[in-house]
Amino acid sequence: MPPRPAVIAALLTLLAGPAAAADGLPLTVLTERTGPMAAAGTPLANGLADYLTMLDRRDGGVGGLTLAVEECETGGEAARALACYEAAVARGSIALVPGSADAALVLLPRLASDRMPLVAVGYGPAAMARGDVLPWAFAPPTTVWDALGAALVSLAQGGSEDSPQGRSLAYVHRDSPAGREPEPVLRALAAEAGLAFRAYALPDGAAPEDGPSPWRAVRAADPDAVILDATAGLPGTPLRDAAAAGLALNRVVTVGWTGEDDLLRPASGARDLTAKGLRIVTWHAPGDSFPAFDQIDQLVIDAGLSRTPKEDSPGPLYNRGVYAGVILAEGIRNGQRLAGRPRIDGAEMRRGLEAINLDPVRWKELGLVGFARRLRLSCADHSGRRPVTVQEWTGARWVQVGDEIQPPRERLGAHLDAAVAAHAERVATETGTAGAQPRQPCPASP
Repeated sequence: MPPRPAVIAALLTLLAGPAAAADGLPLTVLTERTGPMAAAGTPLANGLADYLTMLDRRDGGVGGLTLAVEECETGGEAARALACYEAAVARGSIALVPGSADAALVLLPRLASDRMPLVAVGYGPAAMARGDVLPWAFAPPTTVWDALGAALVSLAQGGSEDSPQGRSLAYVHRDSPAGREPEPVLRALAAEAGLAFRAYALPDGAAPEDGPSPWRAVRAADPDAVILDATAGLPGTPLRDAAAAGLALNRVVTVGWTGEDDLLRPASGARDLTAKGLRIVTWHAPGDSFPAFDQIDQLVIDAGLSRTPKEDSPGPLYNRGVYAGVILAEGIRNGQRLAGRPRIDGAEMRRGLEAINLDPVRWKELGLVGFARRLRLSCADHSGRRPVTVQEWTGARWVQVGDEIQPPRERLGAHLDAAVAAHAERVATETGTAGAQPRQPCPASP
């Protein structure tokens, strides 16, 4: 069978610089700079690219080797993600960033046979936390389920000790496989918390003006709170659409970000309070008041080596891209140390990712004191499943509200076992193997 056109195109894209790939450590990043999720995909890709470029400029890469990072544009299409993945395997990439939860779901069954580490930072499906059964998948520092579960805990408490009985919750998500995947779990958690629950799917295409609108349906239901799940990406301008439908955004907490930074800082410079009170679940600090960001400005953006506009202030997605860059670089450093040489392969990269221990001392060494909390991964735990915080938009800046929130791990446990079993069945169906192929048993944690 001749190669598919999409595969050929992806191969040409990734192999355009063979000299760079031969000299540096090859990494592949699937991007969504075009298509319905471009508003979110672009700053996320920019943050990741800028951080890794800064390491190349400042340190000569990692361990004396430059980082041969290749972006492969998917436009949010599963077929293009698969083509990019196949090209990355052919190129010898030591790790791949999927760019979206939907792409991660599509690629998971391929990883074991290709020995390809997949690193989905903050948007990984829940099963990716289980390094004991999915040894090539990583979802630091929290999975989609953990972040959504923490958001529900926050809303159920309502900022007080009052009972949530009688309160209602709307769950709004993308109408895609990864967008729909968390709904049954969140529905079960809501029932346990005594919250009335309804789910609404946002289609990728715009709804006709005279047709049904998910946001008008949400407004008509008048929920006490709304979780807007952007972990699978959301097309268009969902927050603006929600406000246009008459929904007060101070009822909304987002998991993931929609890319609507202009809603917070209008181009006119006039203060727009539409988004005041909007909340976001996060695991890192806002803003750019960190030495590492200063170095990105000086060595990358000011040098004209970035696709980030100089006038742009770092938003939630840019910072998440930087966080993803830290994870990749730390995995490489650890892998080099454990292998005893700078040039590593995918299996050694996996070992390096499992050895990540970002404690306060290490964050300081990276020039990112206060940017994020400790993260420790292991053979069995490929997420860390860290507590999250909720930040609120004041009309001028993001500020943390309340204390850290632990994901409801015990309540998610049985659901996670079922998700792992479903993944094994899917792998068996798609690859003809006897289900998932667990690694050798992980050693007990110290």
